Amino acid sequence: MPDLCLDNLDRFIAAAIAVARVVDTAIVSNVIPYLPAIHRVFAKDVRNLTVAERLFEAKTLPQFDGLIELMEDAIVKGTTEETVFDNSPEHVSEGGWTHRRHNDTAEELGRALIVILELRDTLLAVQDLRATQRIVERMHAES
Repeated sequence: MPDLCLDNLDRFIAAAIAVARVVDTAIVSNVIPYLPAIHRVFAKDVRNLTVAERLFEAKTLPQFDGLIELMEDAIVKGTTEETVFDNSPEHVSEGGWTHRRHNDTAEELGRALIVILELRDTLLAVQDLRATQRIVERMHAES
């Protein structure tokens, strides 16, 4: 990601559009088929926001945040932890170690979550730069 400065606003916008194409594919391949049926329509609605013309609408970030929350909940539900004990003489770890296992749903949603979080972070950077731009313009107008 470019440095967060006004000179890079165009680069952040271009990066968001590029990542949105990847997110579109991830939603189709790794999210919609793995979410409970009740949440699939919502995921499809969020997918419709990945086109460049809609990506920077005010409702886009809250919609992505809602999808991220659904995905994180499903990932947690699909993750189990087991403590592994090895009492053989060559292993001396007290209490064993924890091994996490993810079911197919958690695996697929986890893959998609990575790029969706990248898009959200890029959109937040664009939002911050736009706010900065408005403040700077207002300050220049006042002087």
